[in-house]
Amino acid sequence: MIFVHLTDDQREELEQVSRQAVGRVALRAQMVLLSDRGYVVPFVAIIHNCGCDVVRTWLHRYEEEGIAGLKDEPRSGRPPKDPLARHIIDAQASQSPECSGHVQSCWTVALLAAFLAFQFCLHLSCWSVRRYLRVMDWRWARPRLAPASVLRKKRDPEAAAKLAKIAEAATMVAKEMAHMLYLDECDLHLLPVVRAMWMKGPRVRVPTPGTNARWAFFGALDAATGIFHWIDRDRKLAVYFVEFLEKLAMHYPTGPLFVVMDSAPAHTAKKVRAWLVVNPRVQVLWLPKYSGHEENPAERIWGLMKDKVAANRLAGSIGELVASARRFFRNDLQPHPVRLPLAL
Repeated sequence: MIFVHLTDDQREELEQVSRQAVGRVALRAQMVLLSDRGYVVPFVAIIHNCGCDVVRTWLHRYEEEGIAGLKDEPRSGRPPKDPLARHIIDAQASQSPECSGHVQSCWTVALLAAFLAFQFCLHLSCWSVRRYLRVMDWRWARPRLAPASVLRKKRDPEAAAKLAKIAEAATMVAKEMAHMLYLDECDLHLLPVVRAMWMKGPRVRVPTPGTNARWAFFGALDAATGIFHWIDRDRKLAVYFVEFLEKLAMHYPTGPLFVVMDSAPAHTAKKVRAWLVVNPRVQVLWLPKYSGHEENPAERIWGLMKDKVAANRLAGSIGELVASARRFFRNDLQPHPVRLPLAL
């Protein structure tokens, strides 16, 4: 017969484990306590509905290791059928099924499992294939439609040089030796902007105007403070852009003033070039072509404004809509953080 004899401290420790431990560890502590009280192994096995060999195992483990012996040892689990399975699945999923002679344009779990069994003699269940796909960061989702021109995105051969100049100017800004502003402009349309929203019941319908109208906003985001400067006019004309530049030059009267912008027509007009010649303190840093949305943080301000004043609703008039946008810029827009580029 096996009996465990406990000291008062051991008994108190086991009683605490039996009350607080989770699952089987608490039951094993109770087995040891029952043995200490004089219960024989078969009776303890009947109480816990297990075999006598199970009770003996945990009694011996406790005598050898104490409380730690009542915990489960690490289990290795069943080894995978093929340790390279996930890498094979990842490589195959990265290629279109058409590359392997299939008529399908995209893989399904069933098709991929069948192909692995036929091509690599790798017999896996659909559940295993799906699990390996998720392990390798694949997800099941719907693709988006996009113009072919977007997918074949153009690159500016001078992009690296332009970004290097912007990074060099950012270094001067960080040392408070200059000011740098990201410039952009935006048309605010009377036609509502459609955004995702919570809705219940039938899909919400947003009315559209009989005739669209628009209004132009010119903006500049301070790279150091995140403060946004703006004016609005009825059209995006070069003369209004020059007016905006003069306003910025007056607001920053000392030191070099770098203006970072794209090559939109309003930025490259003769009036603008002539004004820049007369005001050499204002230096233009051109953004790489085809990358305005990625490299110009001022673009995000327009999105914030449209979300607040034009999303999912039709204003009574373009004047009412413009008034709402002006209130947003005056009262609601907080300084917007700008991540200065690092020098290359």
